[in-house]
Amino acid sequence: MKAGILGMLGLCGGVGGTYFTAVVDSVVKPAKPVANFAVAADGLNVTCDNRSSGQSGWWDFGDGSPLEPFAPDQPMKHTYAKPGTYSVKLIVRNYFGDENERTVPVEVGTASSAKDPPAPQIAAFAVQPLNPAAVAPATFRVTADVVNAGSCVWDYGDGRLEVTEAGKIDRLVTFDKPGNFAVSLVAHNGKAGAKQSAPVKVDAPRDGTTMAVLRVTDTASAVDRISTTEAVAVPLPADKTSAFTKTVQARAGFTLASAEPVGAPASVKNLKATVSADKRSVALTGEWAGDAKATNKAAGGSDALVRLKLVQERTVAQQPVVTMVTGTFTNFGQGLRADLPLPPAPVGAANAKREFALDVRATRDGKSQTLMQAPATGKGAITLPWATAQKGPGWVVNYSATQQGETVVVTAVQMNK
Repeated sequence: MKAGILGMLGLCGGVGGTYFTAVVDSVVKPAKPVANFAVAADGLNVTCDNRSSGQSGWWDFGDGSPLEPFAPDQPMKHTYAKPGTYSVKLIVRNYFGDENERTVPVEVGTASSAKDPPAPQIAAFAVQPLNPAAVAPATFRVTADVVNAGSCVWDYGDGRLEVTEAGKIDRLVTFDKPGNFAVSLVAHNGKAGAKQSAPVKVDAPRDGTTMAVLRVTDTASAVDRISTTEAVAVPLPADKTSAFTKTVQARAGFTLASAEPVGAPASVKNLKATVSADKRSVALTGEWAGDAKATNKAAGGSDALVRLKLVQERTVAQQPVVTMVTGTFTNFGQGLRADLPLPPAPVGAANAKREFALDVRATRDGKSQTLMQAPATGKGAITLPWATAQKGPGWVVNYSATQQGETVVVTAVQMNK
């Protein structure tokens, strides 16, 4: 524009050109945009008092919601889904593409009209030994039904603390040493809490006590899936080209399960989202419904914002969960038998795998001795059903372990030669 005016005046060179360049810059070219606004919070609602200069742009409220188009001299309102501290950012442009941005932190709390959430409740809380004689190491079954809680904090009274989710709880907890312990559960939701406790007594094993110790290792992976609606800025056409393509990348470590356009300006037609073969990106294609001049005028000279719904997922390996289950051998025919209930399998996990290791221990002269260990090296796992034999001078002990429903039955039968 400036070159055209100077050319028409014949003043493209010399002192005249220099003089008129300054004049054109000050008269024809507008001042650079300034992003300026104030934020007021009321509960979960915020109002942005717009004091910016610029012709176009957009708001980013920092909570993953779609970008909102900027309107000059108009306040902007937004409602957050949950309390927290967020960053509100405004980017403004002028017709020449100059940009300016500002970011303001805002803290929002519970909406004034919202009621406090119901208090957590703990029902059916119980701590029961797996064997009538709870001798160390002793396994207890812990059950509870927790509602209206965000998380549960367990204190087993022996220095162990654990955080779990709420809901129906069924856990196996083993105490290695004898003593009196208080198992406590605190359920809370950020506003209120509830607590239940139960005493646990673990006796020292007597001489002659024989125990089976089963170590259960659960490994699995979980599919982490997120669904977002993102505002994709598509540059407006600078010439008569009607078609456009915009590539959107998946988040780091994620792949795209699906992509779907859910909103676009009237100036866009034939909108389509195509996920790439490797599922790492999506191609957003479409056409401009009008000519470049009309499209630019309708959009205020800024990019067009197209809303795109993305479903992304990733597979995350979970930490192995090791549960120790113990049981005292009792007489069974000509041998001994111990029934060991299995812990509940992980819920909602993928590629789940369960491995077993087994020890047989006996208490003699007040000390625990290992009679049999499988695998023999103490490392690795055994496959059920499993059997082995131990031989000595004049005797043979046949051990076996089988899974019967949700219980592992371990037997030991001694035969004298």
